[in-house]
Amino acid sequence: MAFELYCHKFCGIVKQESVLDSIFESKKTKQRYLDYVYKISVKRAFEQLILNKQIIPNEIENIYFFVDEHTTATNGRYELREGIEQELKHGTHNFEYNAYYPPIFPNVRSIDMKFCNSESTLLVRAADIVANRVFYLQRNDLIKLNAINDINLIYFP
Repeated sequence: MAFELYCHKFCGIVKQESVLDSIFESKKTKQRYLDYVYKISVKRAFEQLILNKQIIPNEIENIYFFVDEHTTATNGRYELREGIEQELKHGTHNFEYNAYYPPIFPNVRSIDMKFCNSESTLLVRAADIVANRVFYLQRNDLIKLNAINDINLIYFP
């Protein structure tokens, strides 16, 4: 049985000069910000897939994340998975702006996250290669960065 393999590439790009200095004052604060960037980048990538009618949100039952191992705060791994679940499954409230952002996958049953070593997990290694390429081009050649086909670039802060 043949199947088509499809890969959707996306990257969260942080303009460090625009990030508040206080974010860099502690490792935990910096990691929470990076987790926020990851969470929102994932959400924006899914929103793009929905907009392009490549996925139907009500048909998604389970979502599996394979994430490159990285430094986390004591409970950072739990916080990242919970934060993604909140965004995608339950929706989020921004009390400062009195806003509610509904979930994009209201029928999803589970969101699972596994932290992997990129040396031994092919897709995580591929994501690492894409991230390194985008990092290099962002710093050195914006024309080539903008010429990458089929990639969704999400800028922060």
